[in-house]
Amino acid sequence: MMATAVKRGGWLAILVVYGIGLGAMSLVGILSPLTVRITADLQAPAAAIGLTIALFSLPAAVMAMVGGGIVDRIGPRRTLVLAAPVLALADAVVFLARDVWLLDVGVLLAGVGYVGVLNGGAAMLMGGLDGAIRTRAMALWSTYAPVGFSLGLLVAAPFTTAADWRVAPALHGAFMLLCCVGTVFLPQVPPRKADGVPVREQVGRLFAALRRRDVLQLAVSAALPSMISYGTSLVAATYLAKVHGVSLAASASIVAVAKIAAVLLGGTVTGTLLARDFPPRTLFTIMVGVGMVAQFLLFFPGSPLVLAVAGLMGWLFTFGALSGVCMAAMPVVAGQALGGGTMAGTVNQFVSLASFLTPTLYFASSVWGAYVAIALAGLVVALVALPGVVGAQRRSAAPAVSAS
Repeated sequence: MMATAVKRGGWLAILVVYGIGLGAMSLVGILSPLTVRITADLQAPAAAIGLTIALFSLPAAVMAMVGGGIVDRIGPRRTLVLAAPVLALADAVVFLARDVWLLDVGVLLAGVGYVGVLNGGAAMLMGGLDGAIRTRAMALWSTYAPVGFSLGLLVAAPFTTAADWRVAPALHGAFMLLCCVGTVFLPQVPPRKADGVPVREQVGRLFAALRRRDVLQLAVSAALPSMISYGTSLVAATYLAKVHGVSLAASASIVAVAKIAAVLLGGTVTGTLLARDFPPRTLFTIMVGVGMVAQFLLFFPGSPLVLAVAGLMGWLFTFGALSGVCMAAMPVVAGQALGGGTMAGTVNQFVSLASFLTPTLYFASSVWGAYVAIALAGLVVALVALPGVVGAQRRSAAPAVSAS
C-alpha cells in the first residue's frame, strides 16, 4: 500500500528526498573553496578549517549505525522532517559565526542533521517503493553526495573574490527552508514496532546487521568506491592545476561540472539497466575495469589535459554506476529481517568511517602512482567483497521492505 501511495505522488516525493540529500552535502562543497577567505575573516590559522570540515563527518562516523536503528523506530518521514530544519539552523550558525569555534559548532550541527538524511533518505525510498521504481530511485539516491558537493562548489564560486562569503551559506539556508516545506509531500512509512520488546533486545537489533555476512560485504563494496571518489575529489583540482598549468579556479570548476554530469549519468544509466534485469555483478565488474583505466588516465602526468579530464569523467561515471549497484542491492540484501534504517545505517557506517579516514590517506602522498595504487587496490577489494546479488533486480520486484 505504501509503495502505491508514493507512486500516486509521482516523482515529487523522490525529488524532495533527493533535494534534502543535495542540501545536506552541499554545505561542505560551499566551505571548501572559501577556506582562505573564511579563515582570514575569522582571523584563524588556515589549518583550522581542515578540522572544521572534518567535523561534518564526525557524527556519521560515530553514530551512523545507531542512527539507522533510530530511523526504524521513529520512521523515515519524521527523521527527514527533523533533519531539514537542523541543517537550516546550521546555516544560520555558520552565517553568524564571528570566530572559528562558532563555525565549528555550525558545521558539527550540520553533521548531526546529515546523519538523519544519510539514513532517513535511504529508508524512505526502501520502505516506500518497490519494483523498478525503487531500483531507479535507489540508484539516483547513490549520486546525492558527489552531486551535492559539486553544487556547493558552484554556489561558492562567485563568493571566492570580492563578494561577502556569508551570502553562500545564507543561500544554502534558504534552500534548506524550501526543503522543510517540501517534507509535507513525503509519505508515511510506518516505523518498526518495538512494543513489548525488552530494551536490551532493542539495542541488540541496532547491531543485528553486523551478524550478517552479506550486509558486511555490501558495506565494504559501497565504502571503498566512496573513499576513492572522495579522495579523488580532494586532490583532483589541485593536481590538475599543478600538472597542466591551469588556474585553480578553472580546475575546480572542471571538477565540479564533470562530477555533476558524470555521476548523475552513471547513476541514471545504472538504475535503468538494473530495472531491465542487467546482471548487477556483471555491471559492477565492467565498471571496476573502466574505473581502473580512468584513474590512470586522470593521474598519469603524461596524459594531456583533455585526456586527464576524460579520465576524471570516466571515473565519476564509474563511481555513479558502482554506487548505484550497491544502493539498488540494499533492499534485496535487507530482505524482511532488517528495517531500511538499520540496513542503511550499517552501510553508511562503513562509508562514513572510510570518508573520515580518506583525507589523511590521500594527503599523505602527492605522488600520482600512490593515488592510482589506492584506487586499484580499493576497486579489487570492492569487487571481491560484493555479495551474490546476481538476479537481485528480479527479486526487487517483490513488496517493499516491511516497516511493521
